[in-house]
Amino acid sequence: MKDINLFKTKDSIYLKKIKSKAELSKDEKVDGFLIESSEKEARRIIDSLKDSGKKIAIVGGDDVFNRRAVETLKINYLVSPERGSKKDTLKQRDSGINHVVAKEAAKRDIVIIIDFNEIRKLKNKERALRLGRLIQNVKICRKAGCTIKIASLATDKKSSIDERGRKSFGVSLEMSSIQTSKSVQF
Repeated sequence: MKDINLFKTKDSIYLKKIKSKAELSKDEKVDGFLIESSEKEARRIIDSLKDSGKKIAIVGGDDVFNRRAVETLKINYLVSPERGSKKDTLKQRDSGINHVVAKEAAKRDIVIIIDFNEIRKLKNKERALRLGRLIQNVKICRKAGCTIKIASLATDKKSSIDERGRKSFGVSLEMSSIQTSKSVQF
């Protein structure tokens, strides 16, 4: 597969974005679900999907949520762990993951996903802060051996980004050449 999108296309993983268990139906022709909700609701959704064989992605939150999601939930992808309003210190960004979370994700084969489409929509200062956090996450994942990938997560064909554009974005995030080539293949 070449990308992860929120609409059905050839050669991409199709995820349906859901916020509650009520939006879930097992007979849909989707490859998986993108869960954007609280931890309690996410647990209920994942419990109902455990034997379906679908991919499960969860949108990141604060540090505690990300750590509990990686350690206790049966997920395949953690999407945008750097998301949210966080306080940065002088020497370090509050990027949503640390070396403990990255090592646990590597051990449990959980992939950290960068949502390129969301970053593209941000304004100047917010984008700069988010890019700084992403650079820190790339370095942490490289040291811990955790897989980090760049996905479009587009809702329509116009906002989809090709493989070459995502690779060049990976280079701008200071990814190594090996990380860049692996970051666009799903």
